[in-house]
Formats: sequence, structure tokens, C-alpha cells
Amino acid sequence: MLQAVHAAAFIPASGAPTPHRQVLGALPQPLLVLQPDRRLLFANASAEQLLAQGLGLHRHGQLEALGQLDTRRLAELLAQASAGSPSRTGVWFTPSLDTGWLHAAPLAADVARACGWPAGSVLLALHLDQPALSQAARIEALTRQCRLSDAERQVLLLLADGEPVDATSRHLGLCVSTVRSHVRNLLGKTQAPSLMQLLRWTGSGQALPH
Repeated sequence: MLQAVHAAAFIPASGAPTPHRQVLGALPQPLLVLQPDRRLLFANASAEQLLAQGLGLHRHGQLEALGQLDTRRLAELLAQASAGSPSRTGVWFTPSLDTGWLHAAPLAADVARACGWPAGSVLLALHLDQPALSQAARIEALTRQCRLSDAERQVLLLLADGEPVDATSRHLGLCVSTVRSHVRNLLGKTQAPSLMQLLRWTGSGQALPH
């Protein structure tokens, strides 16, 4: 589990809260405001709780990890958002593998000015525990943790959506035997005892069965 840092260590003391900060602070989903270099400017109460639980790593004034997102991936998302391109990324947290989506977007210039934050600041909004999104995030987790190939990931996505093997082969333009070979590789890499249990796991809140 990632190292937790108490909120008092990273929320800057910059005078009385502005109305904009009060609104951001009162919202229920975890919100973070950062610079493109990962320097943390603000975290609301929900984000403070998430970091205090060890689900993110903050060190030397910078956010170094959030869930499975490491320094490099966070820097990419922040740079993209700061340049004006919002993004949405699947996120999961070990050891529970709780899932959700991280939205990265440029912070409105008037809000940044009102709060005393630099131009180019980025707002990260984390939406947790959305069952409809859990499957995609879990498959992304497996892809990274088990080093799935892109073809294996595509096969798993289709099978998890309920496509049978023959329909999956048609959708991907592959032979049925090739899809079955990808399935064998999936079972070997994930150590799941059966395809049924693997597919059941992708839509559940349970640990991957072994």
C-alpha cells in the first residue's frame, strides 16, 4: 500500500478560504488542484481522507502516485489537461481494487485567479465506486499487473461484455482458434482457474481468484 501523508502536511496555508475554495471543499467527490509539475495546491476533505488512507502518495510538495497511476502517468495527464485537453482514466486501488474514474481538466482561469492559484492549474476529480465502470477499470488493472498484450486485452473486454468466442473472433477479425489461444494466455497470466471465474471477477468487488 502506498504511503499515507496527513492532510496538514500538504494543504498550503494561504489565508482565509475563498468562496471558490469553500465550494470545492464541500463537494463530496475527491478533488485535487495541481500544477503540471504535480505540485499539489489544494485537496478537499474527501481527497484528504483518500490520501490519509494510503491510496495516494504525496512527497516534497508533489503528488507522486494516485492508485495505480505513477509519477510518469500523472505527469502525462496533467500536461495534457494543462494544454486544454481533458481526459478520463480508469483508476483502481490496492489491495481492495476499489475502482473508479479520474477526470483531469484545466481549471477555469477565473477560479484559479480567485483562489490565488497559477495559470495552467489542473483540476483532478475522482469518481469512485461506480459499478458500471468497475469492469473496464479492473480489466485495465489486469492489463498492467499481468502484462496482458493488446490483443489479450481486447479479447477480454469483448468476452466480459458477454460476447461469445465466435462473435469475438468475428469482431476482431481473428480465427476462433486464435481467440481460444488468447483465452489460454489470459488464464495463464492471471492464474484464474477458469474463464468463467475470470469474467465474474472483472465485474465484481472481489479479489482475483487463484
